[in-house]
Amino acid sequence: MSDFRVGYMYSLAPVHCGGEGDLGNILEIVRETHTNYPYIPGSSLRGTLRETVVNGDPDGKKIGDRLFGKELDPSGQMGVHQVWFGDARLLWVPMRTMSFTGAGDAFTWVSCHSLIRDHALLHRKKAPTFRRQPVGTRGGRYSVADARLEVVAMTPEEKAATELTGNWSTVLQGDVKTTWENNRLVLADSDFEVLMEHALWTQIRNKIQESGSAEVFWTDVCIPRDTIFYFPWGYKIAKQNPITSDDHSILLETLQGLFQVGGQANVGRGWVQGWVTNSTSPVLKAETVVVGE
Repeated sequence: MSDFRVGYMYSLAPVHCGGEGDLGNILEIVRETHTNYPYIPGSSLRGTLRETVVNGDPDGKKIGDRLFGKELDPSGQMGVHQVWFGDARLLWVPMRTMSFTGAGDAFTWVSCHSLIRDHALLHRKKAPTFRRQPVGTRGGRYSVADARLEVVAMTPEEKAATELTGNWSTVLQGDVKTTWENNRLVLADSDFEVLMEHALWTQIRNKIQESGSAEVFWTDVCIPRDTIFYFPWGYKIAKQNPITSDDHSILLETLQGLFQVGGQANVGRGWVQGWVTNSTSPVLKAETVVVGE
């Protein structure tokens, strides 16, 4: 059997998944070819989840092999995977540099028409139609660097189209969810592309010389913390050596917990809080019948 599910991730630290085309000492991130937006490849997500499962249980190696397939052996053979993961795409990106109607800095999440549309299609819902003018949970004038945005309030239909599906992670259902519900904007794709220049997180690292002087060593580019991602995933149960309900429970605990994705884990990058919209087991629990004791 096979099924299709959706998961979310909320970044608690900057996320760096390295891409091609690094420029000198600038460590770039992987980007979608058609949009140039950063993303987390499904292979990276799958790899970190497998590692977390394998290292988190005494039988983790066997569980990992059943779920993700046996790793490549010297003969070039690999096992059959029974769980799959697609790419994790941006959905809501935080913008801390905004000012709102002259009231000072505002913490606002930003998305765009194509990201909201693709998220809806993944949930098999009708793709929403937004006005060309920026819309938000709060109307007014927003400022980002030299840009000025005149934002109109969302209609009930537009607001419903921007909602996440299912329940948020329990640990995010307090101030985080409340703040998100009251502070989000949807822009046209062209405007979002411009704003993305101000949204990515960068850090310059210095190399200290023996003389005590500092030299720029490299610059990190990361997806900022507080970004919300979504990703497709699901099961394809094998006929031989199928996964068990316990395997599903362990994977679910991992997916709905705190885990690390991407590189630079040694400096605290890539920590995310995950959750899923469908937690039901794809495996029918076998009833144990005890014959006369």
